[in-house]
Amino acid sequence: MRVYSLSANAIAALPASPLSVDSQQSSGRHWNRGWLAAAAGMATVLVVAAGLWLGFKPAKEPSLLGSTPPLSIVVLPFTNLNGDPAQDYLADVITEELTTALARKKGTFVIARSTAFTYKGKPIDVKQIGKELGVRYALEGSAQYSGNKVRVTAQFIDAETGAHLWADQFDADRSDLLEMQDEIVVRLSRALGFQFLAVGIASGDRTRPGNLNAQDLAMRCIADIIKGPASWASAASLCDRALQIDPRNVLALGQSAWFIIFPVILGQSDDPIAATRRADELASRALAIDPNFDGAHLAKAWVLMAQNRQEESIVEAERSLALNPSNVDAYLVLGVANNFLCRPERAFEAIDKAIRLSPRDPALGGFYEVKGEAYFVMRQDDSAIELIRRSAATLQSVDPYARLMLASALALSGRQAEAGEAIKAYLADSRARSRTISQFQTQQLAMADNPKWLAYNERFAEGLRKAGLPE
Repeated sequence: MRVYSLSANAIAALPASPLSVDSQQSSGRHWNRGWLAAAAGMATVLVVAAGLWLGFKPAKEPSLLGSTPPLSIVVLPFTNLNGDPAQDYLADVITEELTTALARKKGTFVIARSTAFTYKGKPIDVKQIGKELGVRYALEGSAQYSGNKVRVTAQFIDAETGAHLWADQFDADRSDLLEMQDEIVVRLSRALGFQFLAVGIASGDRTRPGNLNAQDLAMRCIADIIKGPASWASAASLCDRALQIDPRNVLALGQSAWFIIFPVILGQSDDPIAATRRADELASRALAIDPNFDGAHLAKAWVLMAQNRQEESIVEAERSLALNPSNVDAYLVLGVANNFLCRPERAFEAIDKAIRLSPRDPALGGFYEVKGEAYFVMRQDDSAIELIRRSAATLQSVDPYARLMLASALALSGRQAEAGEAIKAYLADSRARSRTISQFQTQQLAMADNPKWLAYNERFAEGLRKAGLPE
């Protein structure tokens, strides 16, 4: 399962019940021309522009494992020209929204933002990046803030030749960025000399945030998540603060649900029943407020998994992918859920797609761990050990669940000394909550009860017993 270094304090900091807010801050209105939807508008026009200049014809369906479609793109992290790191989050969110909007365009293959952000702050060689990621085009740009104004520039580049195919800039009022989408669409349409037709980007139907201060905190939360595991504790705190201001903020609701439910999935929750109930409440509220938010569907998918509703979890993950095809975390859900259902071949397929979308993902080791468990389900213990150790090498750490898998697989392979060392390392890990076989199985068996999973868990427990985990 994907590795997340989330502190218990960060989870405990989430509010038991969000505070009420003034009814005037209600978020029942809709994004007609929201500033995040502006990124969607820019992305849509860029796709059309590329088609006009390059004679692009969309492929019937993008292939993630074979050759990429003609329009394969990476959205590189937009640069914050102000130089103040505290303002980076706005440029980061613009980057993420562009990635999502481009990924929705049929016939495109868009590298996941988690890989794209590994290039942040580094010298950019677009031709080299194109080769590394297997993409033909790159979109890069910048954002600059001055008082209440923001200026966004963007340029579309041929990664094979380095040629700049298109560039433009857009100004908007930072205090009310609702006009940016229309401005981008109109200006680019005129520049390209054609009448732009509405495409129906899903973010245009997103629910408008009721409180801009809460939305600002929620966007900072997302930006901290993008930075990687070291920033996730602060991200949880930011989402907590956002919900205290506005309990209807969907970004904060969806992410807070994930912070609470993931230790349950890892079998490392102090109170899995209460945690699952709380996460379900948050995810369900997010979906009720904004059914077009892919993050809410993803949070709900994890909750359903913890509730032993694996098939429904897969459906929610697929809904999330329909809204954001570049969301590699949805493929992670598919991999883990199929492992619970003891369908390792489907887990392999999902994780291989995730790796193709995000080959430099900071949590790449988590993908390896899911594949390792798929091999463990198949009783191919040597392959499981290899993948778990590759996961540890990639992440430079091992999460508690992976340590238990490693210990069990080693013991079942007759490598008793190594298995014993793995158990010692597990028990010494402050994140480990299941200190006995009984505690671990109580959480594991609550999430799946099909005959194959029960047999898998009996074998898993036998390996832990041989490795020396107390009963």
